[in-house]
Amino acid sequence: MQCTNCKKENPDNALFCKNCGAKMSNFKTCSNGHNYSADLNACPFCPSQQSFSSQKTQMISDVSDRTRVDISQPVLSKTNSSVNNSDRTMIYSPPQENKQELPLQASSLRKLIGWLVTYDLNPEGTDFRIVVGRSKIGNNQSNDFVLNATGVSDDHAVILYRDNKLWIQDQLSTNGTFVNDELIEEKTKLSNGDIIKMGNVKLKVVIVNPEEMK
Repeated sequence: MQCTNCKKENPDNALFCKNCGAKMSNFKTCSNGHNYSADLNACPFCPSQQSFSSQKTQMISDVSDRTRVDISQPVLSKTNSSVNNSDRTMIYSPPQENKQELPLQASSLRKLIGWLVTYDLNPEGTDFRIVVGRSKIGNNQSNDFVLNATGVSDDHAVILYRDNKLWIQDQLSTNGTFVNDELIEEKTKLSNGDIIKMGNVKLKVVIVNPEEMK
């Protein structure tokens, strides 16, 4: 308790100030320096500690805004065909058993007989596969042997291998077809090593098994 005269601290039950001897009033002094009636248990000017402790902090949370991670296995379900899914990207992979290989070129399905070899189209050399059956030669991309060169017609000639014999026939080309420097007008038999000339291109006949064609 604080003396109102000299402002010195005294015991709460003191009747006179131990410093100045003044009569002590029936007051108490709190830790913040407030004088209050000794009949009170606590300073009425200071906030009550109990009022603070009685107010509990409440955490309000809304679980609706939480990010949830679904670790369950994906489940495929049938979709209604009436729903418009035109804005979705869909990747379709057909079953393995339904896959079909691209058709092979006809020449790859026939037996190899030999080659036509030339260095006039490419300095490194160009070769065309001679196979059983009929093969077309010309400047047009639809031919089996495409010769992009001056003097070669779109559909220039035809080569045919049948019954162990190799033939060539001109297809009414503009500049004609030559075999060993001779202009041919009818179907002509070819042998290993013959030179065919079409426009500015010379092609050498190379047979795999020449003895079969004798």
